[in-house]
Amino acid sequence: MEEEWEDGGFKRCIKFPLQQLKDEHVSLREEMNLFYEITEEIEFESGPAVIQEFTKLYEQISAFNGKLKAHSKKEDDWLFPMMTNHLGKNDKTIEVMEFEHEKAELHLQGFLIEAEQAGPAIDIDEAQAIAVYAVQAYATLIQHFDREEKVLFPLAEKILSAGEKEELERRFRAR
Repeated sequence: MEEEWEDGGFKRCIKFPLQQLKDEHVSLREEMNLFYEITEEIEFESGPAVIQEFTKLYEQISAFNGKLKAHSKKEDDWLFPMMTNHLGKNDKTIEVMEFEHEKAELHLQGFLIEAEQAGPAIDIDEAQAIAVYAVQAYATLIQHFDREEKVLFPLAEKILSAGEKEELERRFRAR
């Protein structure tokens, strides 16, 4: 969602920060769907194809992990603290979101660490076992994104002031 207005004769467009986070979910989901498809290939293939697919999965997860961290940082560093100021320390909404961030990160880190430890000599059984971390990350993130879009973002839209949303926009642009 973009808002347009006249500003001293110049037209400016500003993307609302909550919409930006939703838009990032779209591209992150696309990447997640790709790596999930690879995990299915690993599960159902046999022989050398498993190792080839695992190599692709490792590359996908490595690239995805960096993008997810950048996205999560916006929420963890700016959105969540702003919302906590309104909701109070006793509200569990943000605590649940932070827990899901940590859970997804643990699954992704588990995958990357075990894949690196196994190295190029990885066997089919190891590849299939390690790929389970990617499946767990996928399941956690699908549920998490859905919860953010249906609960967190509408709540943020409601409780954050226009000034706070502008501050989020400014901080997101600075990244």
